[in-house]
Amino acid sequence: MERARFCHLTVDAVQKEAYVWHEADWRFSDEWHAHHMGQLIFVEKGVQYLHTAERTYLLPTHHCAWIPSGLVHKTSSPVKQVYLRCIFLNKTAENPFFKELNIFHTSKVLREMILFTEQWSRLEEEDALELDFLKALVGILPLTFNAALPLVLPVPQNPRIASMIDYLTACVETGGDMASELKIPEVAERFNLSARTMERLFKQDIGITVAGYIKLYKMIKAVELLSVSGENVKSVAIKVGYDSVSTFSNTFYKVLGLRPQEMLVS
Repeated sequence: MERARFCHLTVDAVQKEAYVWHEADWRFSDEWHAHHMGQLIFVEKGVQYLHTAERTYLLPTHHCAWIPSGLVHKTSSPVKQVYLRCIFLNKTAENPFFKELNIFHTSKVLREMILFTEQWSRLEEEDALELDFLKALVGILPLTFNAALPLVLPVPQNPRIASMIDYLTACVETGGDMASELKIPEVAERFNLSARTMERLFKQDIGITVAGYIKLYKMIKAVELLSVSGENVKSVAIKVGYDSVSTFSNTFYKVLGLRPQEMLVS
């Protein structure tokens, strides 16, 4: 393992109040880890998944995530090349924004500020201008944050539910009829359960219904495809099991609060 390519193995050794790391070909590791600094991530290209013990978050292209200091997590991506721009901050303001992991839209001002920091990428020495600039960024971060995007899936704690979710998500990943014709009674029977018992177990473990989980997973998968595949809305709708683009678009809006066209990456 090339230590310098995995930020969680190196960044905490840097003795600075803030540290910038821009990497055009980010290398992911499946190790659970935490940083003593908070982490701002901007995805320039590709998508990233952030995993905690209880949730999985999707971070799409041209969006940001904030990870609080000390939060144990790991990262992954379904695509080969991901371009990340990361800023690690040791001192943050006493603002609720910095206490939670959130995925959020990147304002033009914030994006330009993040791009400006590339000149300090991997700089381990103290730099007065860098420090002053990043202090300003800390101040502006909560002001640019309107609301978290609900690109988050609950992680099952019950192994039985985990097996059911693996089956459901595999059907969605297969696409076509497998994604569009998922019937809860048939899935329940496959696991020797009644539909009612399956629903009860889902609600007990992850807090949402089976149908609710399937819908949310389809929308998050759609965001992933819109962010990296270069496909149009119609083809993505079909891939996640929708024959009607309007039904897909309306469901997307109800679940995520925005239209699929807004997630397309040019």
